[in-house]
Parts: sequence; structure tokens; C-alpha cells
Amino acid sequence: MRAQPTYEIRIADQLDEATLTSFAGLDVTVRAGATVITGQFDQAALHGMLEMIRSLGLDLEEVRRVRGSDSGERSR
Repeated sequence: MRAQPTYEIRIADQLDEATLTSFAGLDVTVRAGATVITGQFDQAALHGMLEMIRSLGLDLEEVRRVRGSDSGERSR
């Protein structure tokens, strides 16, 4: 079984402590005034995370797959 791809999700501004509890178990850092959440997600989990960010009213800036993570490509 392959590892899930790793994604970085960038949210505008620094999140308060109460909001950060929504992302327990994930790597959360602050870079250049934005909060960066890093974790391994399959497609369903990634869409769920994006929906949670929307429901919290957060300003999503960027989502990107981290280089070197499982690309999800299959042998041909």
C-alpha cells in the first residue's frame, strides 16, 4: 500500500488557538503571516479538509502537493 500524498494548505493570517484545535494531529506552522497546515491526505480527506476550512470562514490562499510525496501515478 502506498503512502498518501503530502499536501501543504496555506491559510491567510495566523489562526487563533481555538481555531487551531480543528487541525489537531497535523503539522501547523506560521510562515510569512500565513498559517501552513501540512499533512497526508487521500482525495476524500483533502476535500473534507477544504470543506472544513470553508465552513470555518478561513481565507484559503493555496493548496499544493509537496514535492517528493507519492504522486499517485501508476505503472503502465
